[in-house]
Order: sequence, then C-alpha cells, then structure tokens
Amino acid sequence: MNLIKAHGDHLASKGDHDGAISKYIGTIGHIEPSYVIRKFLDARRIHNLTQYLEALHERGVANQDHTTLLLNCYTKLKNVHKLEQFIRSDGELNFDVETAIKVCRQATYYDDAAYLAKKFNQYDWYVHIQIEDKQDYEAALDYINKLPSLQKKKENIKLFGKHLMDHLPESMTR
Repeated sequence: MNLIKAHGDHLASKGDHDGAISKYIGTIGHIEPSYVIRKFLDARRIHNLTQYLEALHERGVANQDHTTLLLNCYTKLKNVHKLEQFIRSDGELNFDVETAIKVCRQATYYDDAAYLAKKFNQYDWYVHIQIEDKQDYEAALDYINKLPSLQKKKENIKLFGKHLMDHLPESMTR
C-alpha cells in the first residue's frame, strides 16, 4: 500500500491529479482518508475530492465528516442530481441529518432540505424551511396540523404562530 500511496504522491506532485486520485482510491482502508482529503481541499481539485469521498462511501468507510464534506462538494459543484441521488437513497444514511439540512439550506436547495427534515421527523426544521425559506405558509400549517403529538403542535405554534397569523389569519382562527 505504501508503494501505491507513493505513486499517488508522485502523480500529484507532477500535476496528474486524476491519476493520483485513482491511486489514492486504491489505498482506501489502508491509509487515513484525512491524508488524501488534505491534498485535495483546494477548490480547483473539488472534482477529485468528490470522487475520493464517493469511493469512501461506496466502500462503507466514510464517517459523518466525510459525508458532510461530500454534500458540500455537491452543492459547490451545483450537482443537484448527485446530491438528490445521495440524500434520497434508500440505504443506511451515515450523516448528521441536521448538518445535511443546514448544508442544503445554505446552498438554497430548500426542497432537499425539506425532504430530509420531513423524512427524518425534524418537525421544527421542516416548518422553519416552509416558512422562512419557501414562504409556503399553507404547507407549514398543514404539516403542523398533522404532527403526531399535541406537544409538537404547541411547540411549533409557539415558534411560528406569528408568521402564520400574519399570512393566514383566517386559517389560524378556525
């Protein structure tokens, strides 16, 4: 493995980043991912970094930080297809949902953020996205009305009641 790593280092030093990343992918499970990630954190190498992070996930050795970084790469590249494919997969998700929601919101991928919030029962986040980001007050109110517990309904009305009253006074007083 050290020989493959050394070959990757040599290719990277010569500017062959595509060749280097293919060598580094071959070392997954044998060298620390942080070694490779540090080499490709430059914005000009984001495609290579994305390729490596995807390989970590495919091999099942990625941690939550790797996943967060991968989501950030997808949003920086504006690769909506890959982002949605990743977050909407049926497999086991190995990332912090709240962080993923924040990444999607920051990149203005509100539908993806709302999807994650709804799928993982992040009630407050879902309502927040509907009201603050999408200005879809009816969807927010409908969702609050369908929450599983009276306590959750009360919490969300406390948090967002003023916004809802300002925009849906008739619906709120029924």
